[in-house]
Amino acid sequence: MSELRRTIYDRFYGPKTRASIVANTFNYAVGRGLDAGQIIFETGLTRADLIDPKTRLPEEAVPTIWRLLDHAYPDQALALHMASAAPFSFFGPLAQGVQYSQDLKSALEIMVRYGAILSDQVHAGLIELGSEAIFCSNHPVDAIDGGYGAEVAVGLSNRLLQASIGRNYPLIRVEFAHRPHGSRQVYEDFFGVPVCFQQAHNALIFRRETLTSPTLRYDAKLFQCIQETLNFLHPGYAWASGLKGIW
Repeated sequence: MSELRRTIYDRFYGPKTRASIVANTFNYAVGRGLDAGQIIFETGLTRADLIDPKTRLPEEAVPTIWRLLDHAYPDQALALHMASAAPFSFFGPLAQGVQYSQDLKSALEIMVRYGAILSDQVHAGLIELGSEAIFCSNHPVDAIDGGYGAEVAVGLSNRLLQASIGRNYPLIRVEFAHRPHGSRQVYEDFFGVPVCFQQAHNALIFRRETLTSPTLRYDAKLFQCIQETLNFLHPGYAWASGLKGIW
């Protein structure tokens, strides 16, 4: 396949990610001093692509931006810097699903079940093992961008969960599959718990018995409405709905 044909294929048929993720990464990079024109040239995107947060864009755009940032600012925990201020709209309606869940377990289950709304190739799970509950995730681009995207996702997920649970948020450890970008202390200051690197997964880890920790804003009716929206947006739901029309 020629480079042009591959570019066209990836643009229209390759794996996609939600535009809100690309736009937030783009805005952070420009805010850090990268040239917007260079980013647009390197990613093949236009400003118009970034306007509608519901649009799905080629997944390779985000690691491309992170590679540019890493070249400009090596050995810095840039992703945590971004995660400290990025809005929860980064997650689209998934954020409301977490906020209006009943407890920590249901919030984590929402993130696992509907993760593909954010990115086609994300793999997430909630593992209850011994005394621990492990919310873990992996994505093929982690090997391309050095883990920057994973750090944003884990860091911002942690902020969202902490805001949803409140002062009794029971995080006990964080794990990343890659090497740290900068000092380990920066990571532990950000999360407030021990952080381990070069592990099997990117993960937020809790004591298993704390999965029943209630959220601050649980509303059963609102949660049901949000879940219907998430079902509609989920790729698997759209496929199944199409089958209903056939059968």
